[in-house]
Amino acid sequence: MDEMKKEHQKLHIAVFPWLAFGHFLPFLRLSNHLAQLGHRISFISTPKNLHRLSQIAPNLSSLVTMVPLPLPPVHGLPDSVESTSELPFRLVPYLKRAYDQLQPPLTEFLQNSDVNWLIHDFVPHWLPQVATRLGINSVFFSIFNASVLAFLGSPEEILLRDQQPLEDLTVVPEWIPFPSNVAFRLYEVIYH
Repeated sequence: MDEMKKEHQKLHIAVFPWLAFGHFLPFLRLSNHLAQLGHRISFISTPKNLHRLSQIAPNLSSLVTMVPLPLPPVHGLPDSVESTSELPFRLVPYLKRAYDQLQPPLTEFLQNSDVNWLIHDFVPHWLPQVATRLGINSVFFSIFNASVLAFLGSPEEILLRDQQPLEDLTVVPEWIPFPSNVAFRLYEVIYH
């Protein structure tokens, strides 16, 4: 009987997408779907981005809470910028540095809430360890399909990529176990 009761228990789920609208919207759709199932959602992002998102449907507004975390200033990141849509690609690393500095306020929020699950994007490499330390279940939600993830490789490969020459992305990855000619062209790596 206790097992059945747990199965129908409503959860408090925190959602933390990367600061790009191509990520916000799938995370918001997922949040709305989970709220329709009766789960409470804390959608966490920066104030400006939360303001830009569509309003939550009235029937779900009691279950979805927007949690603003002010983006810390970072040298090189223009003031008031909170998403990739406001930046040329060459400045995105500064946005990533500011996003990484959200770790302390996000950790504080998680410590002081009753979150059961945390759904996060690919950028906060530090977040699964924080969730584990706090006893919160976490899951990576990818907006990319399986073929893209296969090409990018394991999380270890992705973390090492910053130390590799861009030309390494112009050949078929060594972990692809079948014949393929799918690889980036150098101009795609440089300009995207």
